[in-house]
Amino acid sequence: MKGMLFYLPVLLALASAQTPLEKLRIALDRLRGPAHQGVYELQVERLEFVRTYRLRVYTDGKRTHLRVLEPGNEAGQAFLFLGEDLYLYDPRLGRTLRLPPAGRGERFLGSDLTFQDLMGRDLEEFFQVAETQGILVLTPKPAAPTPYGKVEVHLKEGLIERILYYDQRGQAVRELRLAGYQGLNGAYLPREMELRDLKRPGHRTLLRIAEIQVGAVPERCFNPLYLERGC
Repeated sequence: MKGMLFYLPVLLALASAQTPLEKLRIALDRLRGPAHQGVYELQVERLEFVRTYRLRVYTDGKRTHLRVLEPGNEAGQAFLFLGEDLYLYDPRLGRTLRLPPAGRGERFLGSDLTFQDLMGRDLEEFFQVAETQGILVLTPKPAAPTPYGKVEVHLKEGLIERILYYDQRGQAVRELRLAGYQGLNGAYLPREMELRDLKRPGHRTLLRIAEIQVGAVPERCFNPLYLERGC
């Protein structure tokens, strides 16, 4: 016990010595979770309808392969995120396309999530990070390709609990909430994500984990040639 009490101040000092950017990077790495495959449910809510998708997911924490399982009329669509590269397979066209950078702001399956949200490195690459009263405050770097004037990242015990996105006039336009973090092989993954469009009441997207299997993912899953045939 004495040994633990001796090390506690040291650990606290190390945590407090982290820069705001380091805190952000660590939190985002935790959010991405360990290498795993599973089934996710994506629920898109609008005033007029609610649409639910089931997605097969393969990821190593840096690269992600998504495949639509349901509904039947959307099944077979596949998406591959490789760093800055994004590939899409549409069974109706019968071919794989590489999405140009200008298309990364488009909505994923008509939800409130954009392809850039799913690619996941824009907060680190496009913003400068400061900390105010325990909140990470991100402001765009000069000429950064982002529509946001500011982003606030709220942490709890080093995990992202809430992200607020502001437009250039300082108005909050999007809110992302994360809940149900689960420890998996030394990493963490939220069981549920909720994204609200604050400019359009009734517009909400929920992403939930239905099944998960932690472990190495076959390398072929990250090859664009396997988008059509499946991995």
